[in-house]
Amino acid sequence: MDKPKKKLLLLTVGYGEGHNSAARALAQFASLRGWETLTVDPCQKSSPRIFEITRKFYQFCVKSAPWIWGITYAQTETADWSTKACAPVLCKVTNYLNKLITEYQPDVILCTYPLYAYMLDYLREHGEMMVPYGVVVTDSLEISRPWMLSNADVVYLPDEYSERLVREKFALPPEMLCTGGFPVGVLFNEKQALNYAPSASDFHIVYGAYAPKRRVRADVRGIYQMFPGAKITVVAGARYNALVRLQNDRVTVIERTDDMPSLFEQAHIYIGKAGAATVYEAYTMNLPLIINYAMPGQEQGNLELIRLDGVGRYVETTADLLHLLQSLVKDNASLWNSWKSAMMIANRKEGAARIIHDVEKRFLYE
Repeated sequence: MDKPKKKLLLLTVGYGEGHNSAARALAQFASLRGWETLTVDPCQKSSPRIFEITRKFYQFCVKSAPWIWGITYAQTETADWSTKACAPVLCKVTNYLNKLITEYQPDVILCTYPLYAYMLDYLREHGEMMVPYGVVVTDSLEISRPWMLSNADVVYLPDEYSERLVREKFALPPEMLCTGGFPVGVLFNEKQALNYAPSASDFHIVYGAYAPKRRVRADVRGIYQMFPGAKITVVAGARYNALVRLQNDRVTVIERTDDMPSLFEQAHIYIGKAGAATVYEAYTMNLPLIINYAMPGQEQGNLELIRLDGVGRYVETTADLLHLLQSLVKDNASLWNSWKSAMMIANRKEGAARIIHDVEKRFLYE
């Protein structure tokens, strides 16, 4: 008789794409290893109205008022999240989580959002939950206190710089930390970006339209005019209707895609926002990066990772972007080649696989 599958419960949240992307990747790799998985957003499930209000606030900050998010994020450094589990608004989420664990009976729980770890602390302390659980940090270097101060059994960090920072800042025991990497989906690990160097007459670009609309228009038109052979794919998201007029013989504007690996596979470079999921997806496919938009707070750490590894650069204006793109095709694309080589050396791949393997080693040896 076959042994029952081990069960992995993944707890995520819909603020930005990084948390959900990491959870999806972990579920994919766990399934390949024979696990049964369940991915849930307890905030959305238990308090949909409140969740939708807070999600829209986050989206507003991303699109229109990043400075507000900067203030909000800074407050997490002084907040005591250990008391949140039984707070009036969040106790409903904690109760839902307790019921979910009782019904699903997972062997291990992984949280891609730190709040849930404190709820699990509360349930464990009150004798209602004995399942081992870990936290999967979804940003590099700029890691706020809530990620690190729960009583989780393990904290998975995305890179060695973050591990060094965390050891110095929080003095956590070494056995509690594991540098697993950022979880990226299976398809990104199966494909590679273009390996031949770009030129003024052959330059393939994927552009994520997160910057202000005026800036996006100026960037795309500037690239189109400066590089007669450039082909640009603009992923416009919710701004599709405002940006679709940019489309022409060499500019393709799409609203969204479920197959970003195929876009990256046909690109020399990605231009866009410093979100952790996209940054690590680019790393996985060895696709150099130019960042033209970064949220205050956690995304500043992703920028620093790119700088330390030497795999891309941040630009503040359209003029800076065009000047940098010109530099990338000069001298037989020597700068682009150096970024490409640095990405290969950094080798920031297989994060999901490493985390799942560590989970098995840490919790499931019998």
